[in-house]
Amino acid sequence: MSKRELQSARNIIGRFVEDCGADAVVVLYSKVKRSKTETYVIPFGNAHTCGALIDYAYEYYEAPDLLNLEIEDKDEDDE
Repeated sequence: MSKRELQSARNIIGRFVEDCGADAVVVLYSKVKRSKTETYVIPFGNAHTCGALIDYAYEYYEAPDLLNLEIEDKDEDDE
């Protein structure tokens, strides 16, 4: 990750912390570069809290049910 990309990510995280009052934020993202997927983790806040956020996400993450989201969106449009 270049310094410019890292600074951009930190600016986004900083704004999120200010707007939402978050104590800790962990951003995980991936991108394909030269046919290889690279994964990045950018923590912000206390290391223990960031670690706990990652553990929580690992334990409780569920892929969104896209079918239900589409149905809910249609119901809201009807109102």
